Amino acid sequence: MENNMSIKDAMIAFWTKAFVFKGRARRREVWLNILGNFIIAFILGVIVLLIDLVTSDRMNLSEHYNFFVGTIFPYFTTIPAMAQASRRMQDINMNGKIAIVLTVAATLLEFVFNRIMPLFNAKLTGNSTTLVIISLILAIPMLFLFIVNFINGNEGDNKYGKDPKRV
Repeated sequence: MENNMSIKDAMIAFWTKAFVFKGRARRREVWLNILGNFIIAFILGVIVLLIDLVTSDRMNLSEHYNFFVGTIFPYFTTIPAMAQASRRMQDINMNGKIAIVLTVAATLLEFVFNRIMPLFNAKLTGNSTTLVIISLILAIPMLFLFIVNFINGNEGDNKYGKDPKRV
């Protein structure tokens, strides 16, 4: 990618490279994509709130918006996010498969913990230690991938491809 990548370029790269696990991704590509998704979600949220205010909540759009943004969208973007995280790991000369394993593990744990357990009225009663442990198990892989996004990539070519700053 070029050095002056815009938010639009980062979001296009995110979706066009959704299944590309080879190569490298710069920090700028990752952070601009996160920023772009945040801006879109914020603008859509404001529009939904305004429509709900104007219609006196008759359409109940905020509930549908929350369902989409909180449930559907994260699962829809899991594979492209794994691909981008894999390319980001490879930019710092680490195996991208680590990102895939961590993302799959965290996604499965989140799905079971937040979506399956409530269906069976499984409650964590009496002992909050279990809840803390499960929350930490969910957070550690994503925290690691979050920290990776701050690390500067290797200068020059590495075994995963050419330096994206020079391409």
